[in-house]
Amino acid sequence: MSKSENQQSQLSFEEAYKRLEDIAKKLEDGDTPLEDSFGLYSEGQKLIDSCQGILDQAEKKLKILKIQPDGFHTEETDLE
Repeated sequence: MSKSENQQSQLSFEEAYKRLEDIAKKLEDGDTPLEDSFGLYSEGQKLIDSCQGILDQAEKKLKILKIQPDGFHTEETDLE
């Protein structure tokens, strides 16, 4: 794993999403040289994978609210 990939894997969802927004803005501006655009695109793809992984993990920890005769209860569920 390269240093850049290791840094991406350590980013929080919010940090990765913000970096992804920054990359998208640079690519949309059209002022970035072609070679740099390829690098940014590649980084963006890795960030998307990282964000998706974080969301998948959160989904697995989703708590389902159940109504019971004695009130509401939460139950952790594994959605796999």
